[in-house]
Amino acid sequence: MNVTLVKGDAYLMVDTGVRMGGAYRELRHRMAAEGIGMRDVQWIALTHCHWDHINAAGVAQAESGARLAAGAADVPFIEDRERNFRGFLADFGVFAREVFPYPLALLRCLLWIAWGRQPALTVDRPLAEGDVLDLGRRVRAVPLPGHTTGHTGYFVADAGVLVLGDLIDFANAHGMDLNNPQSNYASSLASLETAIGLQPEVIIPAHGEPTVGQAAVRDVLERALTGGRAYPEQIRCALDSAPMRLKAITYAVFPDIPFSMEVMTTMLVLVVLLHMEKSGGVERRAVDGRPAWVRCDG
Repeated sequence: MNVTLVKGDAYLMVDTGVRMGGAYRELRHRMAAEGIGMRDVQWIALTHCHWDHINAAGVAQAESGARLAAGAADVPFIEDRERNFRGFLADFGVFAREVFPYPLALLRCLLWIAWGRQPALTVDRPLAEGDVLDLGRRVRAVPLPGHTTGHTGYFVADAGVLVLGDLIDFANAHGMDLNNPQSNYASSLASLETAIGLQPEVIIPAHGEPTVGQAAVRDVLERALTGGRAYPEQIRCALDSAPMRLKAITYAVFPDIPFSMEVMTTMLVLVVLLHMEKSGGVERRAVDGRPAWVRCDG
């Protein structure tokens, strides 16, 4: 995943990546090659609470002495590792076993191994709409909820650069990254519109390559928005006259997903189904004691 450094009188680091697999050592090596030391980092700003974005934050903060900032709604998850685990999957409630058909204890074990030992995190500055991190260069926090409730982008206006976090995902979906119980379909659509409205010259996603040039950036964001808007209709088309279970709908909408991405894509479909359920487009029915879905619009 991408870690972004913004240069002012000091440096701001957006996300930290993970410690495992030598990723953090590689980050420090690349910084050193550019003449940047960890002590040059004054702020660490997190786009959201997921472990692949914050796992190295403890060691980075200890080495740099930097202050930590993040969207206010994600702070409880950043500061509480157990709550972060529940917020990633278990909070799907009755659907958790359909999304992850293995013992949740296995996932808990894998996550704790991946986290490794590190100091607890404390967020020094919870961020809200319009807040600015000033390091001789103003970096504006832009709430971009949808992936998580407190998901936040960072806009460097004088360079036209917008750091997106996990707002978009073309590798595993058709534009939107909705892969956990905090994800919200309607909020994600609104956040894409917010990003388009900023008219950035450069966007840096957390996963994948940056896009440079205002026209190219707008095309990427509008493709993500168009793809996201299509999800409900794709799901409606997939649902036939008989109730369908979640996994069957997932493969009907995304027939080519690799096994490695099945869980993430299933969560995306569930997030959209729950949105459609609220608006009356689908409803849940019990079939053999398990939930299934049907269309409500004929």
